[in-house]
Amino acid sequence: MENKITIEKLREFLEQEQNSGKTLFSYQSRLNQNNSLIDSKLKIGSNKYKEIILEEETGLELGGMNRKSFSIIFPIKDSQLIKHGKITLLGKEVNKITEPTIDFGMMLLIGINNATEKEKDELKRLNFISNGIEGFSIRTIPRRFWCRISKSALQKGFSFEFLGNAIIYLYKRKFKGLVKSVEVIFINSYPSSIEQFIVLSSDIFSKVKEKWKTKIDEWRKRIDCDYDWGCEICPYREECYGVKQVLVSREEI
Repeated sequence: MENKITIEKLREFLEQEQNSGKTLFSYQSRLNQNNSLIDSKLKIGSNKYKEIILEEETGLELGGMNRKSFSIIFPIKDSQLIKHGKITLLGKEVNKITEPTIDFGMMLLIGINNATEKEKDELKRLNFISNGIEGFSIRTIPRRFWCRISKSALQKGFSFEFLGNAIIYLYKRKFKGLVKSVEVIFINSYPSSIEQFIVLSSDIFSKVKEKWKTKIDEWRKRIDCDYDWGCEICPYREECYGVKQVLVSREEI
């Protein structure tokens, strides 16, 4: 019930934004029965495009240091709440964008079968998307969602419709048997819309934050850490991480 209320609020918000005069596109996934992306000049494939897009090669930056941005991956068992294959874009399509960098947010609603906490965590790691789409990369910086699209990809017709299709394809391929449905929401060019969407998604953020706080607390107990400060400002963070890696490797053995 709680998930239903949250998702309904987000859908109502997008409809209200459209009614207020903002541009909203709605696409349906163009994957065929074999989950293959058809009619695209750009290529996708698991771990086939581990490219670093340099500044001089960049045609468009999404989010970043001085822009509003967010990424939310929300896996839920209530797959009936998710409109599989739907791609919603509040903002401009790529071919209508004239700025070199824009505000950008992305939400993935993922319907799943029964999953362990480890599998749910894996769904939220986006490196496989960054490594699976030609001309697209996700940069890793704290508290920012930052992507780059290469000039060559733009010349080949890169669009948010294509990006949504590619994300759905990669999730269905990598997590076959776990992922039942995927819905994608993009917001760009409207900073106020991004801020409001983040507020409306606060329930999801608070759940994730509480979950990680619990994990950190458990870890600190495990290594007998009694410092009052948080891990992010701890002067012994690197040493602690090294100890953690040793323990993880030992468990795997």
